[in-house]
Amino acid sequence: KLSWAQTTQNWNSSSLPLSAPLPSLLPMYMSRCQWKYCWTIISAVAAAGTADSTGGSLTVKMKKQTFPLQNDGGVVHHKSAYYGEVLIGSPEPQRFKVVFDTGSGHLIVPSVMCKNETCQMHRRYKRRKSLTAYDINVDGTPVAPKDGRDQLSVTFGTGEIVGVFVHDRVCLAGKVARQGARANSMLQTGHVVAGAEPPTEDDGESDIDDAGSQKPDSDTGGCLDLRFITAVAMSDHPYSLFSFDGIFGLGPHLLSQAKEFNLVESGAPGGAWQVDHERTKMFGVFLAVSNKEDSEITFGGYKTEHMAEGAHLIWNPGAESEQEHWILKIKSITAGGVRLPYCDDGTCRALVDTGMSLLGIPSG
Repeated sequence: KLSWAQTTQNWNSSSLPLSAPLPSLLPMYMSRCQWKYCWTIISAVAAAGTADSTGGSLTVKMKKQTFPLQNDGGVVHHKSAYYGEVLIGSPEPQRFKVVFDTGSGHLIVPSVMCKNETCQMHRRYKRRKSLTAYDINVDGTPVAPKDGRDQLSVTFGTGEIVGVFVHDRVCLAGKVARQGARANSMLQTGHVVAGAEPPTEDDGESDIDDAGSQKPDSDTGGCLDLRFITAVAMSDHPYSLFSFDGIFGLGPHLLSQAKEFNLVESGAPGGAWQVDHERTKMFGVFLAVSNKEDSEITFGGYKTEHMAEGAHLIWNPGAESEQEHWILKIKSITAGGVRLPYCDDGTCRALVDTGMSLLGIPSG
C-alpha cells in the first residue's frame, strides 16, 4: 500500500496490491490550493452519494482494453488501458479513440501522412477534410502550403511518435451535465525540430479511416478550438498492440508546448465545459471494477455517485508548484505487510499517471 503525506492530518490509503491500477477515482483540483493543484483519493466505490459537483461539467465514457502479462513464476497479471472518444474537424467530424493520459500534455492522433503499417491499423486524421483546420508551427503561426514546418519528436516511455502541429475544432464525445450530477507507460518527453521538410499528404483512404468519419451524436458536447499534434511516424511497439488511436494529454501546462495545446488549461475558457471558477481545472477519473458499471472521466467536477455512502474526499497537495508532471509526496510504501525503507527520509515522490497500467515502486 501507499501512504500519502498530508498537511492537515496523518492519513494512510487503503491497502493496494502492487499489481493494482490507480485508485478507482482520481479527482484533480487545480484552482485555489496553496500548491495550485491537489489530488484526492476516494476511499471506496459503491452506492450513490448525496450532493454532486457535476453541474455544467462534461462526462466522457471510457472502455477498457486488457493485455495479459506473465512473470517468471508463471503467475499471469494484466495491464490495462482506458480510452474514450473525441471528434475532430468539421463539418463532418472524424472520430478517434484516445487514452486520457495525465503523463503527457498534448492531443496526438495518427495522420493520413503516416504510411507505416502501425498507423494504418488505426484511424488517421485528414486535415484536408476539415474546413476549420489549418497547419501551424509550434508557436501557432499558420504554415503556408509546401513550406517547411516545425516537427515534434515525442517519447512515451515505451514508444516514439514524430508529429506536426495542427489547429482544429475538437469535441469530447461526452454528455454535458445540466443538473448537479512491463507495463506500458505514456510518460512524455520530447523536442521540437523547427522548419523541417513538410511531410507528403496522402490522399489515399482506407476502410478504417472512413469508419471514423461520421456525424456527431445528438448528445455530444464539449467542443473547443485546440492546437494538437498529428503523428507522421509511430513506432510499432507498443502502438500496434493498442485498440485506441491516440493520446489525449491531461498533464500540467509545462508538459505542453504552449497552453493552447493543453486541455486542462483550455477546456473551460474554450467552452468545452461551463462551471464556476473554482472547478474550471478540475477533473475526476473513475475506473470501474466490473462490467456492471462504466469507466468515465468528468471534466469540471467529479461524481459523488461513485463514492461509498458516507465516504468523503481527502485532498493531497502536489509536491511542487511548478513541474512537468503531477507529483505527490509519498509518506511510506508497504509490500506484503512489510514497510520498506525507501521513503523513511521523507524525500519520496510519485507521478500520478493514468497512462501507466500498473503501480510501480523502486526495486533493489
